[in-house]
Amino acid sequence: MANREVFIVGHGLTKFGEHYHKNPSSLASQALIEAIKNSHLEKESIQSVFLGSLVTNTNSQSSVGSNCLRECNLTIPFTRIEAGTASGAAAFQQAYVAIKSGLFDCVAVVGVENLSDFVKNSTIEKILGTTIDYSWEFEMGATLTSLYAILTKAHMQEYKTTMEQLASVPEKNHKNGAYNKKAQFQKEIPLERFLKAKRISEPIGRFDPATHCDGSGAIILASSDFVEKNLKPGYLTRVLGIGSASDYLALQHREQLTTLKATKIAAKNAYAMAGISSTDVNVAEVHDSYPIGEILAIEDLDLFPKGEGGSATETGKTKINGEVSVNTSGGLKARGDPFGATGLAQIIEIIDQLDGKADQRQVDDIKYGLTQNVSGTGAMSYVNIFAKEEVKQ
Repeated sequence: MANREVFIVGHGLTKFGEHYHKNPSSLASQALIEAIKNSHLEKESIQSVFLGSLVTNTNSQSSVGSNCLRECNLTIPFTRIEAGTASGAAAFQQAYVAIKSGLFDCVAVVGVENLSDFVKNSTIEKILGTTIDYSWEFEMGATLTSLYAILTKAHMQEYKTTMEQLASVPEKNHKNGAYNKKAQFQKEIPLERFLKAKRISEPIGRFDPATHCDGSGAIILASSDFVEKNLKPGYLTRVLGIGSASDYLALQHREQLTTLKATKIAAKNAYAMAGISSTDVNVAEVHDSYPIGEILAIEDLDLFPKGEGGSATETGKTKINGEVSVNTSGGLKARGDPFGATGLAQIIEIIDQLDGKADQRQVDDIKYGLTQNVSGTGAMSYVNIFAKEEVKQ
Protein backbone atom coordinates (compact mmCIF):
# COMPACT_ATOMS: atom_id res chain seq x y z
CA MET A 1 0.00 0.00 0.00
CA ALA A 2 2.79 2.42 0.89
CA ASN A 3 4.10 2.40 -2.67
CA ARG A 4 0.97 3.79 -4.24
CA GLU A 5 1.01 7.44 -5.27
CA VAL A 6 -1.20 10.28 -4.07
CA PHE A 7 -2.76 12.74 -6.51
CA ILE A 8 -4.73 15.94 -6.15
CA VAL A 9 -7.93 15.50 -8.12
CA GLY A 10 -9.89 18.61 -7.18
CA HIS A 11 -9.63 21.92 -5.37
CA GLY A 12 -11.74 24.92 -4.39
CA LEU A 13 -10.98 28.30 -2.85
CA THR A 14 -13.15 31.15 -1.63
CA LYS A 15 -12.12 34.74 -2.01
CA PHE A 16 -10.12 35.86 1.01
CA GLY A 17 -11.23 38.98 2.87
CA GLU A 18 -13.96 40.07 5.27
CA HIS A 19 -17.03 37.84 5.20
CA TYR A 20 -19.12 39.12 8.10
CA HIS A 21 -22.26 37.75 6.46
CA LYS A 22 -20.94 34.18 6.41
CA ASN A 23 -20.13 31.74 9.18
CA PRO A 24 -17.15 29.32 9.06
CA SER A 25 -19.19 26.30 8.00
CA SER A 26 -20.71 28.14 5.01
CA LEU A 27 -17.22 29.21 3.89
CA ALA A 28 -15.95 25.65 4.33
CA SER A 29 -18.86 24.10 2.44
CA GLN A 30 -18.46 26.63 -0.38
CA ALA A 31 -14.83 25.59 -0.89
CA LEU A 32 -15.60 21.87 -0.57
CA ILE A 33 -18.50 21.97 -3.04
CA GLU A 34 -16.26 23.77 -5.53
CA ALA A 35 -13.54 21.16 -5.02
CA ILE A 36 -15.98 18.30 -5.61
CA LYS A 37 -17.24 19.97 -8.77
CA ASN A 38 -13.68 20.56 -9.94
CA SER A 39 -12.82 16.89 -9.37
CA HIS A 40 -15.62 15.56 -11.61
CA LEU A 41 -16.33 12.97 -8.92
CA GLU A 42 -19.53 12.10 -7.12
CA LYS A 43 -19.45 13.43 -3.57
CA GLU A 44 -20.08 9.88 -2.35
CA SER A 45 -16.54 9.02 -3.50
CA ILE A 46 -15.11 10.99 -0.57
CA GLN A 47 -14.56 8.72 2.41
CA SER A 48 -13.40 11.19 5.05
CA VAL A 49 -12.65 14.87 5.62
CA PHE A 50 -9.66 16.38 7.41
CA LEU A 51 -10.40 19.87 8.71
CA GLY A 52 -7.58 22.32 9.47
CA SER A 53 -8.36 25.34 11.66
CA LEU A 54 -6.91 27.22 14.60
CA VAL A 55 -10.07 28.77 16.05
CA THR A 56 -12.93 26.38 15.19
CA ASN A 57 -13.02 25.35 18.85
CA THR A 58 -13.75 28.92 19.86
CA ASN A 59 -17.30 30.10 20.64
CA SER A 60 -19.83 29.29 17.91
CA GLN A 61 -17.19 27.93 15.53
CA SER A 62 -16.83 24.59 17.34
CA SER A 63 -19.43 22.83 15.14
CA VAL A 64 -17.98 23.96 11.81
CA GLY A 65 -16.95 20.44 10.72
CA SER A 66 -20.33 18.86 11.32
CA ASN A 67 -22.20 21.81 9.83
CA CYS A 68 -19.97 21.84 6.74
CA LEU A 69 -20.68 18.15 6.06
CA ARG A 70 -24.39 18.68 6.67
CA GLU A 71 -24.46 21.57 4.19
CA CYS A 72 -22.75 19.31 1.63
CA ASN A 73 -25.14 16.42 2.42
CA LEU A 74 -22.30 14.19 3.55
CA THR A 75 -22.40 11.79 6.50
CA ILE A 76 -18.75 10.75 6.48
CA PRO A 77 -16.30 11.07 9.37
CA PHE A 78 -14.18 14.16 9.82
CA THR A 79 -11.07 14.87 11.86
CA ARG A 80 -10.09 18.34 13.05
CA ILE A 81 -6.38 19.17 12.94
CA GLU A 82 -4.99 22.13 14.90
CA ALA A 83 -1.38 23.16 14.35
CA GLY A 84 -1.54 26.88 15.00
CA THR A 85 -1.26 29.04 11.92
CA ALA A 86 -0.10 25.97 9.96
CA SER A 87 -3.29 23.98 10.57
CA GLY A 88 -4.17 23.75 6.88
CA ALA A 89 -0.81 22.27 5.90
CA ALA A 90 -0.92 19.88 8.86
CA ALA A 91 -4.38 18.65 7.83
CA PHE A 92 -3.14 18.19 4.26
CA GLN A 93 -0.26 16.01 5.41
CA GLN A 94 -2.54 13.89 7.60
CA ALA A 95 -4.84 13.37 4.63
CA TYR A 96 -1.84 12.38 2.50
CA VAL A 97 -0.78 9.80 5.09
CA ALA A 98 -4.32 8.41 5.24
CA ILE A 99 -4.25 7.79 1.47
CA LYS A 100 -0.65 6.58 1.36
CA SER A 101 -1.25 4.07 4.14
CA GLY A 102 -4.20 2.51 2.34
CA LEU A 103 -6.72 3.50 5.00
CA PHE A 104 -8.70 5.55 2.46
CA ASP A 105 -8.75 5.91 -1.32
CA CYS A 106 -10.28 9.38 -1.59
CA VAL A 107 -10.41 12.09 1.07
CA ALA A 108 -10.99 15.82 1.27
CA VAL A 109 -8.98 18.42 3.16
CA VAL A 110 -10.69 21.63 4.21
CA GLY A 111 -9.03 24.64 5.81
CA VAL A 112 -11.18 27.46 7.14
CA GLU A 113 -11.10 30.49 9.38
CA ASN A 114 -13.51 33.34 10.08
CA LEU A 115 -11.32 35.87 11.87
CA SER A 116 -13.06 39.19 11.25
CA ASP A 117 -15.01 39.10 14.51
CA PHE A 118 -11.87 38.25 16.49
CA VAL A 119 -10.00 41.16 14.92
CA LYS A 120 -12.93 43.47 15.60
CA ASN A 121 -13.19 42.60 19.30
CA SER A 122 -9.39 42.62 19.77
CA THR A 123 -9.06 38.97 20.81
CA ILE A 124 -6.88 38.00 17.86
CA GLU A 125 -3.65 38.61 19.81
CA LYS A 126 -4.74 36.20 22.54
CA ILE A 127 -5.50 33.58 19.90
CA LEU A 128 -2.08 34.13 18.33
CA GLY A 129 -0.62 33.82 21.82
CA THR A 130 -1.38 30.10 21.61
CA THR A 131 1.09 29.79 18.71
CA ILE A 132 4.03 31.11 20.77
CA ASP A 133 5.25 30.11 24.21
CA TYR A 134 2.35 31.25 26.38
CA SER A 135 4.27 31.34 29.66
CA TRP A 136 7.72 32.52 28.56
CA GLU A 137 6.53 34.94 25.86
CA PHE A 138 2.85 35.88 25.72
CA GLU A 139 2.25 36.28 29.46
CA MET A 140 5.46 38.33 29.65
CA GLY A 141 4.02 40.82 27.15
CA ALA A 142 5.43 39.52 23.88
CA THR A 143 3.31 39.39 20.74
CA LEU A 144 3.86 37.62 17.45
CA THR A 145 4.85 40.98 15.94
CA SER A 146 7.40 41.79 18.62
CA LEU A 147 8.94 38.32 18.31
CA TYR A 148 9.23 38.64 14.54
CA ALA A 149 10.89 42.00 15.20
CA ILE A 150 13.56 40.14 17.18
CA LEU A 151 14.07 37.69 14.29
CA THR A 152 14.30 40.62 11.89
CA LYS A 153 16.87 42.48 13.98
CA ALA A 154 18.98 39.33 14.34
CA HIS A 155 19.08 38.82 10.57
CA MET A 156 19.86 42.47 9.95
CA GLN A 157 22.73 42.35 12.41
CA GLU A 158 24.25 39.07 11.24
CA TYR A 159 23.78 39.44 7.48
CA LYS A 160 23.49 43.21 7.03
CA THR A 161 19.96 42.83 5.68
CA THR A 162 18.59 46.30 4.90
CA MET A 163 15.21 47.94 5.31
CA GLU A 164 14.99 48.23 1.51
CA GLN A 165 15.51 44.48 1.17
CA LEU A 166 12.84 43.77 3.76
CA ALA A 167 10.38 46.16 2.10
CA SER A 168 11.02 44.45 -1.24
CA VAL A 169 9.19 41.36 0.05
CA PRO A 170 5.71 42.89 0.54
CA GLU A 171 6.23 45.16 -2.48
CA LYS A 172 6.75 42.11 -4.70
CA ASN A 173 3.90 40.17 -3.14
CA HIS A 174 1.41 43.00 -3.57
CA LYS A 175 2.49 43.26 -7.21
CA ASN A 176 1.72 39.55 -7.62
CA GLY A 177 -1.50 39.74 -5.61
CA ALA A 178 -2.82 42.49 -7.89
CA TYR A 179 -3.41 39.72 -10.46
CA ASN A 180 -5.04 37.25 -8.08
CA LYS A 181 -8.83 37.45 -8.10
CA LYS A 182 -9.06 35.48 -4.85
CA ALA A 183 -6.66 37.80 -2.98
CA GLN A 184 -7.86 40.18 -0.29
CA PHE A 185 -5.68 43.02 -1.59
CA GLN A 186 -5.50 43.29 -5.36
CA LYS A 187 -3.38 46.40 -5.60
CA GLU A 188 0.29 47.26 -5.79
CA ILE A 189 1.94 49.21 -2.96
CA PRO A 190 5.13 51.17 -3.69
CA LEU A 191 8.32 50.43 -1.78
CA GLU A 192 8.39 53.91 -0.25
CA ARG A 193 5.11 53.35 1.57
CA PHE A 194 6.59 50.41 3.46
CA LEU A 195 9.77 52.32 4.22
CA LYS A 196 8.01 55.44 5.50
CA ALA A 197 5.30 53.66 7.50
CA LYS A 198 5.07 54.08 11.26
CA ARG A 199 7.03 51.41 13.13
CA ILE A 200 4.77 49.21 15.25
CA SER A 201 7.61 47.12 16.67
CA GLU A 202 10.97 48.31 15.40
CA PRO A 203 11.92 47.55 12.64
CA ILE A 204 8.47 46.23 11.58
CA GLY A 205 6.18 48.83 10.02
CA ARG A 206 2.39 48.99 10.15
CA PHE A 207 2.02 47.73 6.56
CA ASP A 208 4.46 44.82 6.91
CA PRO A 209 2.37 42.07 8.59
CA ALA A 210 -0.10 39.90 6.71
CA THR A 211 -3.76 40.60 7.43
CA HIS A 212 -5.92 38.19 9.42
CA CYS A 213 -9.07 37.57 7.40
CA ASP A 214 -11.79 35.09 6.47
CA GLY A 215 -11.65 32.34 3.88
CA SER A 216 -11.60 28.66 3.09
CA GLY A 217 -9.82 26.24 0.80
CA ALA A 218 -10.48 22.59 -0.03
CA ILE A 219 -8.45 19.90 -1.78
CA ILE A 220 -9.43 16.36 -2.73
CA LEU A 221 -6.75 13.68 -2.64
CA ALA A 222 -6.95 10.23 -4.17
CA SER A 223 -4.74 7.19 -4.57
CA SER A 224 -3.29 6.17 -7.92
CA ASP A 225 -5.49 3.05 -7.86
CA PHE A 226 -8.61 5.15 -7.35
CA VAL A 227 -7.60 7.61 -10.08
CA GLU A 228 -6.95 4.87 -12.64
CA LYS A 229 -10.38 3.33 -11.98
CA ASN A 230 -12.50 6.48 -11.71
CA LEU A 231 -10.98 9.27 -13.79
CA LYS A 232 -10.10 9.72 -17.44
CA PRO A 233 -6.43 9.53 -18.47
CA GLY A 234 -4.64 12.86 -18.23
CA TYR A 235 -2.29 14.97 -16.17
CA LEU A 236 -2.75 15.52 -12.46
CA THR A 237 -0.73 17.10 -9.68
CA ARG A 238 1.12 14.45 -7.70
CA VAL A 239 2.32 14.90 -4.14
CA LEU A 240 6.00 14.00 -4.46
CA GLY A 241 7.19 14.64 -0.94
CA ILE A 242 6.16 15.95 2.44
CA GLY A 243 8.14 16.96 5.50
CA SER A 244 7.36 18.40 8.89
CA ALA A 245 9.33 19.24 12.00
CA SER A 246 9.15 21.21 15.22
CA ASP A 247 11.40 23.36 17.40
CA TYR A 248 11.16 25.15 20.74
CA LEU A 249 8.24 27.57 20.98
CA ALA A 250 10.20 30.21 22.87
CA LEU A 251 12.85 32.07 20.88
CA GLN A 252 15.14 32.16 23.92
CA HIS A 253 15.47 28.37 23.83
CA ARG A 254 16.42 28.07 20.16
CA GLU A 255 19.91 27.45 18.83
CA GLN A 256 19.75 30.35 16.36
CA LEU A 257 17.50 33.30 15.55
CA THR A 258 18.54 33.58 11.90
CA THR A 259 17.49 30.05 10.93
CA LEU A 260 14.19 28.25 11.40
CA LYS A 261 15.45 24.78 12.28
CA ALA A 262 12.02 23.20 11.79
CA THR A 263 11.89 24.43 8.20
CA LYS A 264 15.38 23.12 7.42
CA ILE A 265 14.52 19.65 8.74
CA ALA A 266 11.11 19.56 7.08
CA ALA A 267 12.63 20.63 3.75
CA LYS A 268 15.41 18.05 3.97
CA ASN A 269 12.85 15.28 4.52
CA ALA A 270 10.55 16.54 1.74
CA TYR A 271 13.40 16.78 -0.79
CA ALA A 272 14.55 13.26 0.11
CA MET A 273 11.07 11.79 -0.27
CA ALA A 274 10.56 13.59 -3.60
CA GLY A 275 13.97 12.53 -4.86
CA ILE A 276 14.94 16.04 -5.91
CA SER A 277 17.13 18.86 -4.66
CA SER A 278 16.35 22.48 -3.93
CA THR A 279 17.84 23.52 -7.28
CA ASP A 280 15.01 21.67 -9.04
CA VAL A 281 12.33 23.93 -7.52
CA ASN A 282 11.46 27.07 -9.46
CA VAL A 283 8.15 28.13 -7.90
CA ALA A 284 7.41 28.30 -4.18
CA GLU A 285 4.69 29.55 -1.87
CA VAL A 286 6.16 30.36 1.54
CA HIS A 287 4.98 31.79 4.86
CA ASP A 288 5.46 35.57 4.62
CA SER A 289 3.36 36.66 7.59
CA TYR A 290 6.18 39.20 8.09
CA PRO A 291 8.87 40.16 5.54
CA ILE A 292 11.60 38.31 7.45
CA GLY A 293 9.42 35.19 7.26
CA GLU A 294 9.85 34.96 3.51
CA ILE A 295 13.56 35.75 3.70
CA LEU A 296 14.17 33.06 6.30
CA ALA A 297 12.02 30.60 4.34
CA ILE A 298 13.84 30.90 1.02
CA GLU A 299 17.17 30.55 2.82
CA ASP A 300 16.18 27.62 5.04
CA LEU A 301 14.56 25.85 2.08
CA ASP A 302 17.98 26.20 0.41
CA LEU A 303 16.50 28.12 -2.50
CA PHE A 304 19.10 30.84 -1.85
CA PRO A 305 22.27 30.79 0.30
CA LYS A 306 21.94 31.76 3.94
CA GLY A 307 22.12 35.51 4.34
CA GLU A 308 21.27 36.25 0.71
CA GLY A 309 17.47 36.10 0.90
CA GLY A 310 17.15 39.86 1.25
CA SER A 311 19.44 40.71 -1.64
CA ALA A 312 17.81 38.01 -3.81
CA THR A 313 14.43 39.66 -3.28
CA GLU A 314 15.68 43.19 -3.83
CA THR A 315 17.42 42.28 -7.11
CA GLY A 316 14.36 40.50 -8.54
CA LYS A 317 15.52 36.90 -8.22
CA THR A 318 12.24 35.95 -6.49
CA LYS A 319 9.85 37.77 -8.83
CA ILE A 320 7.69 35.90 -11.35
CA ASN A 321 10.05 34.13 -13.75
CA GLY A 322 13.04 35.06 -11.63
CA GLU A 323 15.47 32.38 -10.47
CA VAL A 324 12.76 31.06 -8.13
CA SER A 325 9.29 32.57 -8.37
CA VAL A 326 8.23 33.10 -4.75
CA ASN A 327 4.67 33.79 -3.60
CA THR A 328 3.18 34.28 -7.05
CA SER A 329 -0.26 34.31 -5.41
CA GLY A 330 0.61 37.42 -3.45
CA GLY A 331 1.52 35.38 -0.39
CA LEU A 332 -0.06 35.80 3.00
CA LYS A 333 0.62 39.54 2.71
CA ALA A 334 -1.58 40.30 -0.30
CA ARG A 335 -3.77 37.20 -0.51
CA GLY A 336 -4.61 37.39 3.19
CA ASP A 337 -4.01 34.98 6.06
CA PRO A 338 -7.04 33.05 7.32
CA PHE A 339 -4.75 30.68 9.27
CA GLY A 340 -6.36 27.26 8.61
CA ALA A 341 -7.00 28.04 4.95
CA THR A 342 -3.56 29.52 4.24
CA GLY A 343 -1.66 26.25 3.81
CA LEU A 344 -4.27 24.98 1.34
CA ALA A 345 -4.31 28.27 -0.58
CA GLN A 346 -0.56 27.90 -1.03
CA ILE A 347 -1.01 24.40 -2.48
CA ILE A 348 -3.85 25.53 -4.75
CA GLU A 349 -1.60 28.25 -6.18
CA ILE A 350 1.01 25.59 -7.03
CA ILE A 351 -1.70 23.45 -8.66
CA ASP A 352 -2.80 26.41 -10.80
CA GLN A 353 0.81 27.11 -11.75
CA LEU A 354 1.40 23.48 -12.76
CA ASP A 355 -1.86 23.53 -14.74
CA GLY A 356 -0.84 26.75 -16.52
CA LYS A 357 -3.93 28.50 -15.13
CA ALA A 358 -2.34 31.30 -13.11
CA ASP A 359 -3.10 33.96 -15.74
CA GLN A 360 -0.78 36.96 -15.43
CA ARG A 361 0.97 35.28 -12.52
CA GLN A 362 1.96 32.28 -14.62
CA VAL A 363 5.53 31.01 -14.31
CA ASP A 364 7.19 29.58 -17.43
CA ASP A 365 8.60 26.05 -17.61
CA ILE A 366 7.75 24.84 -14.12
CA LYS A 367 9.61 21.78 -12.90
CA TYR A 368 8.53 21.35 -9.32
CA GLY A 369 6.44 23.45 -6.94
CA LEU A 370 6.94 23.77 -3.18
CA THR A 371 4.93 25.09 -0.24
CA GLN A 372 6.07 26.02 3.27
CA ASN A 373 3.61 26.84 6.05
CA VAL A 374 4.68 27.56 9.63
CA SER A 375 3.01 28.13 12.97
CA GLY A 376 3.81 31.18 15.05
CA THR A 377 7.48 32.09 14.82
CA GLY A 378 8.35 28.80 13.13
CA ALA A 379 8.10 26.28 15.96
CA MET A 380 6.25 23.98 13.54
CA SER A 381 6.92 23.84 9.82
CA TYR A 382 5.32 21.87 6.98
CA VAL A 383 6.90 21.53 3.54
CA ASN A 384 5.26 19.90 0.50
CA ILE A 385 6.60 19.27 -3.00
CA PHE A 386 4.50 18.78 -6.15
CA ALA A 387 4.84 17.95 -9.82
CA LYS A 388 2.62 17.32 -12.83
CA GLU A 389 2.34 13.70 -13.87
CA GLU A 390 0.44 11.78 -16.53
CA VAL A 391 -2.04 9.22 -15.24
CA LYS A 392 -2.95 6.29 -17.48
CA GLN A 393 -5.63 3.66 -17.19
